[in-house]
Amino acid sequence: MKAMGKIGFLVFALVATALGQSRAETGPAAAAAAPAFAVSAGYTYIAMPIPSAGHVDLNGLDLSGHVDVSSRWGATVDASYVRASNILGTGHNSYVLSLLAGPVFYPVARRNTRMFVRVLAGAGLVDGAVPVKNTYYLHGWVSRFSDAVGGGFERSLSGPFAVRFSADYLRTSFVDSAAVARVQNNLRATVSVLFRIRKR
Repeated sequence: MKAMGKIGFLVFALVATALGQSRAETGPAAAAAAPAFAVSAGYTYIAMPIPSAGHVDLNGLDLSGHVDVSSRWGATVDASYVRASNILGTGHNSYVLSLLAGPVFYPVARRNTRMFVRVLAGAGLVDGAVPVKNTYYLHGWVSRFSDAVGGGFERSLSGPFAVRFSADYLRTSFVDSAAVARVQNNLRATVSVLFRIRKR
């Protein structure tokens, strides 16, 4: 009985060892692809509608960091600051500061050009003023959840540089003339120069 137990243990050990062996490779191992990193800076424009008061054009700066984990997928962190002076004739300046992050998908890549779509979420700070009556206006700022859905394309230039064009549907919050924070839908357009720190 002891002999049978020893033989059974030996057979189990041999089978387990055989199954644990990896199959022999016939060629060299595939090289691992490291993520690609890039940063960009450029001009951004926001068309901000204000209910019952018109709309405001804001101009400013956009800074972004990008990482591509594959040829199709990546992520981005985006910060933008735009402002306008004498908003709606109130004599007050207005600005929108946003910090967003999210995934990026590249559906099409052709030679030096590739298209992308992205969904971003984060926070937005909106400072503004709205006319109330005659020369009176309400000034206030609000910080709330913000998100953006959009896309664009980038085209490689010389060396590590590329130019990137994007358009987003950006949601923020704004204080109206009744001092109520309301969701606001903005259109944002950005053109920036991208610098690739490391390629895949």
